[in-house]
Amino acid sequence: MPEAFPLADLSQRAAVVASLASTLSRAVALGDEVGAWVVHEAIGRLLGLPVAPEG
Repeated sequence: MPEAFPLADLSQRAAVVASLASTLSRAVALGDEVGAWVVHEAIGRLLGLPVAPEG
């Protein structure tokens, strides 16, 4: 898996993912499906996971 961030930025990336995960859980709890999907995709991109095609 190619690294999106240099090794020095790993803790920063982890902090961003943790923040997004918290936002994702709040969106799910509120029933905001669109918001949850957007945050889910952002986490996937940060982790280098494949992104589902839109549509």
